[in-house]
Order: sequence, then structure tokens, then C-alpha cells
Amino acid sequence: MANTTWNPSDKSASITLTGSNLIATTSGSGSLRAVDKQITGKFYWELTATTFTASTSGIGIASSVATPLTTNLASMTGTASVSRSGVIFVDATSTGISLGTITSGTVVGIAVDCSSRLIWFRLGAAGNWNNSASANPATGSGGVATPGLGVGIPVFPAASLMLASDAVTANFGDSAFTGSVPSGFTSGFTAGITSSTNALATQAAAEHWLTTNPAAQVTQVAIEHWAVPPLPAVQVTQIAVEEWGVGSPAARLTQVAVEEWGSVEASYAVPVTPAFMLAGSRAGIGSAVLVQDNADRTVMLAGIGALQQGAQTVTTPSAGDAVRAIIMA
Repeated sequence: MANTTWNPSDKSASITLTGSNLIATTSGSGSLRAVDKQITGKFYWELTATTFTASTSGIGIASSVATPLTTNLASMTGTASVSRSGVIFVDATSTGISLGTITSGTVVGIAVDCSSRLIWFRLGAAGNWNNSASANPATGSGGVATPGLGVGIPVFPAASLMLASDAVTANFGDSAFTGSVPSGFTSGFTAGITSSTNALATQAAAEHWLTTNPAAQVTQVAIEHWAVPPLPAVQVTQIAVEEWGVGSPAARLTQVAVEEWGSVEASYAVPVTPAFMLAGSRAGIGSAVLVQDNADRTVMLAGIGALQQGAQTVTTPSAGDAVRAIIMA
């Protein structure tokens, strides 16, 4: 599988690419990402700090939502990097780990375990990973945690060049590496996934609830969307079957969560003798009421406001009240 390169369409305007899009040089300040991304797997590659003079220039990884690219990696969320000063940053926060100053010409080895959300940096061919003699990507020890990268959130190789003439040269696996590739890691950063989804988890669950009387069994299918701010938006959609019961009289309701939001019309009236009652509170702009209408359908109106427990009356919503109507067969 082909290895990645720097992305001409995903960089600061001040950065120029040469050498088959492997050499990045800046005329001002900015950052850039590679073409390809990964969400699982272990990868090793090297970047040479060809000319590194700005203390905020850096080398590392970034997600697709790490912006703006005119800022250095150390100040962005959704990133993990080592700056020229040698300090390792994650999500714009110093880890307190320092490798020592990265001088011009230094080769920086990067090992990333996307599945475990861990990263290791090494200066030169034989430097200590993350400046610890016990750290070892091959055994998973001593890695720096990257909670906002990997396992569904794309990882891109990235770099920051914050002073004119600063430059980095990437070796994503097309040439021999200066250092050895950790055991179990892919040699180079290969062309990755094509999906633009940042975070998506699908879950199917069977739940069995049991009480003496009545017995209750619930089966649930859910789609969950996990993300880190600011993008994408988080959404949860759930289909549920619910069984409700009391000793006497028996009551059983099966529900498919269909919700409709609107306002109560002036002509709305609660039946004089409802079959069921649920106490409502007129807190805020909402109200809540459970009634039996003339068509023998149970109608629940739930407003924006807290329910008052223990009351035995039905509250009638007024015209213009914002309510949510849930109709259950």
C-alpha cells in the first residue's frame, strides 16, 4: 500500500511543498497535515527538522478538526506534538515531558498506536522514547495518552513551522529510516481510510429486567455518536420498547418514541373524566398532563418544566404553552 505525503490542500498558505510533497518550507507561520489518516493500527514514521528555529515549531499528529492551520500544534486541541523546545503537548496542554531541544537537522521518530490512543517521540536513531528508558512502543509502555485521537477519530501526521525559512522533511516510509521500527508497528504511514466520519459507534444491546410482579423484558437497539468539540455535533437516536405495570389495575403500554413538538392551541380542552392522571407542574413555560381522549388513545403532553410528584390533579395547558406530544398506541 502506498505511503502518504503532505497535503497541498490542507496547509497554511505560507507553506510551500517540494520534493514530491515531502518537504515543507514556510515563508511565515503555519501548520500542515498529511493526505491520509488512520483510526486504528500502529504506525512509525520520521520527520527531519531540516531548519528549526522557532520555539513553537513542532512535529506530531492532528485530527481533522484541529484548526486553524495558521496556529502551532501545541496550541490546538485534537493534537499531540513535540515542540522545538522538546516539550510534548497534548490538546494544547504540556505533558511535562521534555526530550530536549530539537536542533536543525535532528530526526524525530514518531510511533503512534491509534487503537490504544498512545504516542511516542524519539530524537535520533537511539534516543529514549518520551525521554524514558523504560518507555517502549513495542510493549505499549510509557506512551503519552491522546484521548482525542484514534479509535474512530482520524489521526493525521502533522507539523508546525512558525518562523520564515523553517522546514521539515517527511519520511513516511518511502526511504530507509534512521531508527529501527518498533516491533508490531507498520513501517511508514500508509494511505488510510476514506470515510470523513470523525466518530461513530454502533451498539446493539439486549437487556433483561425482572421483578416479581410484573415481569418486564426490554430489548433495545441504539445508535450512538461520540465526538469531541467543536465538531461534529453529537446525536443519539434510540428505539425502545417499554413495559409499565402496577398491581391493580394492570397497565401495559408499548411505545415507539415518536415525538412532536409544538404549541397548545386555544381550542384544546382536557376531557372531564380522564382515565389516567399524571400530576403536572406549571414550572417555566411548560406543563405536563396524561389524559384519555375520546378516541380511546392515551395522550401524554410533556412540557418544559419539572413534574410535581404525588399530586392527584390534571393540569390543563394554556394556549401558547410549548409542549411535546407523545402518542402511544
